[in-house]
Amino acid sequence: MLKVGLIGVGSMGTQHFLRIMNVVSGATVVAVSDINEAHAREVIAPYEGVRYIADPIELIRDPEVDAVVIVSIDSTHEQYCIEAIKHEVQAGAILAGEELGYDIKVLGPNDETNTQEQMNEVLDAQNYSDAICISATDPDSMQSTIADAHAAGIPIITFNNPLSDESAYDAFTGTNNAAAGRGLGDYIAETQGEGVKLAIVRGVAGSIVHDQRANGIAAGVEEGGGELVDAQPADSDRAKAVTVAENLIQANPDINAIAATSDEMALGAYEAVKSSGLTDKIKVYGFDASLGGLESIMAGELTADAAQLPIQMGYDSVVLADKVLNGESVEKENEVPYDIINQDNAEDFYNDCMEKLREAGFDY
Repeated sequence: MLKVGLIGVGSMGTQHFLRIMNVVSGATVVAVSDINEAHAREVIAPYEGVRYIADPIELIRDPEVDAVVIVSIDSTHEQYCIEAIKHEVQAGAILAGEELGYDIKVLGPNDETNTQEQMNEVLDAQNYSDAICISATDPDSMQSTIADAHAAGIPIITFNNPLSDESAYDAFTGTNNAAAGRGLGDYIAETQGEGVKLAIVRGVAGSIVHDQRANGIAAGVEEGGGELVDAQPADSDRAKAVTVAENLIQANPDINAIAATSDEMALGAYEAVKSSGLTDKIKVYGFDASLGGLESIMAGELTADAAQLPIQMGYDSVVLADKVLNGESVEKENEVPYDIINQDNAEDFYNDCMEKLREAGFDY
């Protein structure tokens, strides 16, 4: 049996990699060193024979340890979370493409604010694509470019971010963001009671999707007897969300809930809550149910998440494109259901996502 020592950076690193290493055939974790000693000891308590070693050098030199796994969950983990949700959409598209006989090419800007890059990708895709499925980074700015492609005879399926001009596309599929936001807001009010004082960390100002999510969350909390204290943008960026959440906490010491309109911002907000020593007081909620968000819920960090089923969105987009290409009629609006994920159902949801990702050829 291979005896492994784990050097983790942060509480989630400890929990996530203990979970992985304890199901790897022929290997077991015997010792852990982590910068968060209290959490590390709590995590390893159920695992018989796993020791905590304060000094990582001591762990490396420990004669019982055959191999050492070093895991950092800072920028590496953030990139993993961002890529994972892209992969979920892509996985759905790949699975549908395999069923229907299409080659799937996936493009996307490095940042959701980089509209020009996405415009260039649409212009380029017209040269080799039978159809284009697109989630516009900025629907207002992208609309004319998408409309031109559609006018040139290319079927256009939009997903996640709807366009205001229905003549610019054949069909839309995605979550009803207002309804999903409202569902999350209702959940917050129901579980935290009438004394909820909520702050919202939201995506780019002016984004229809983030407007709908934020407004829905606020409506649910307020109609449940709670109060929206403040809402500030963090542009779907984890590092910005840390700063925004820190400022919200300092300016509003009575808040007891933070909801973010994406998981990346929720994970950043949780870091701010944790560094402020307020995890017992302030609950943090996300939106997307990305793999990183699900892992955080399973680790007891994020409280709950509105899941928008990106694998289903990717799959449905290709199915709709196939119907348009074959001359079949399609509904203009095609809603993908949402779900509220918490510790009761996060693991099952996570495992189902992982199964589909692996089926699509991703190495998770």
